[in-house]
Amino acid sequence: MLKKKGLITARTIELISSWYHSGFNVYCGERIYPRSVQSMENLARYIIRASFSQERMNYIVEESKIIYKSKDGKNTK
Repeated sequence: MLKKKGLITARTIELISSWYHSGFNVYCGERIYPRSVQSMENLARYIIRASFSQERMNYIVEESKIIYKSKDGKNTK
């Protein structure tokens, strides 16, 4: 869309496409109105949602250490 309007070049699109995706997303859906009970409830549920899976965490008491396994189980931190 931006390229069609002449606001961005193919090279810029290529550069942006090569960036590492951190997983961060921006909501770009319908506007959330303050008096919309359902919309506000959905937003509240999203805000309190855990940003990572607690099932993938393992706490080692003796070492005061937490080990987190990736979704595919190959990587740990």
